[in-house]
Amino acid sequence: MKAFGYTHFGGPEVFEILGQPQPTLQTDHDILLKTLAVGLNNFERSQRAGDFGRGRLPIVPGRDVVGEVVEVGSAVTAFQLGDVAIGHGGPAYAQYVVIDSERAVKKPDNASLAEAVALVTPGITAYNAVTTFTHVKTGDTVFVNGATGGVGSLVVQVAKQLGADVIGTGSSRNQALLEALPLDEIGFYDRENLNAKFADRADIAINAALNGHNAELLRDVIRDGGSAASVGDETDFGTKHVTFEHIRPLNAGHDHEALTALATMLENGQLKIPIFKTLPFTLAGGIEGHQLLETRHAPGRIVLVNDADGQ
Repeated sequence: MKAFGYTHFGGPEVFEILGQPQPTLQTDHDILLKTLAVGLNNFERSQRAGDFGRGRLPIVPGRDVVGEVVEVGSAVTAFQLGDVAIGHGGPAYAQYVVIDSERAVKKPDNASLAEAVALVTPGITAYNAVTTFTHVKTGDTVFVNGATGGVGSLVVQVAKQLGADVIGTGSSRNQALLEALPLDEIGFYDRENLNAKFADRADIAINAALNGHNAELLRDVIRDGGSAASVGDETDFGTKHVTFEHIRPLNAGHDHEALTALATMLENGQLKIPIFKTLPFTLAGGIEGHQLLETRHAPGRIVLVNDADGQ
């Protein structure tokens, strides 16, 4: 089968077509997907550049996939041949992907391939941020830093579904994106002092900003006794007693819980997934997608959709 990967680290141009053996089921709980869409993530940009997690070359990246189920393990009961599944596993930049069925759910019929695949990593991350790493409940005030990003925009929406009042922050250039979210209050980090404006307001503070370096902001906006979660490093909260969790990948059970809840919200029209660019699932599409990732400011998700068979 064909896959898109690289034999050395560098810029987007290092991608090439790699001939790979078609993957086979490894356990009775696995499913084999024929790839219909792939979601691109910033981790893959950093991985391709060799910034961390270099691994053994060649590398075929990717963890976000939507595909047609073409084979199921003997213990799989949730999927049948021909189902379209949303899955978290890989390597996904390939014509076929084997995935643990616990890390997959059926795609809602009313969701596009682009919406479904754009939900995977940012959706799981956002859901875990508000349910596992913090415990958002009705009446909480939740502060979301980086609310216009792929993770942050979903944190906002899931927190609202849980009954919270949500404050979201971002750049003034993304004012329209912020105003389109179900936010109770908005803050622009390039126009105002967010530390002072929202001081001691948040029961829960979630940092979803790409660079993760917003320790002082989290410290200032959270209330004593609150809880915080961040994609960045642990924060010094001074004299405040704050429960902190680093947002990180979890196990298959958490993936399944998150994807099930998110797929239901998507089916019910309770989530809006911002798509910045849909590209063909081809070598050229993958290269262009990674060129867009290099800007680090895409206002929405970048996805590859298979309009044929990856040729």
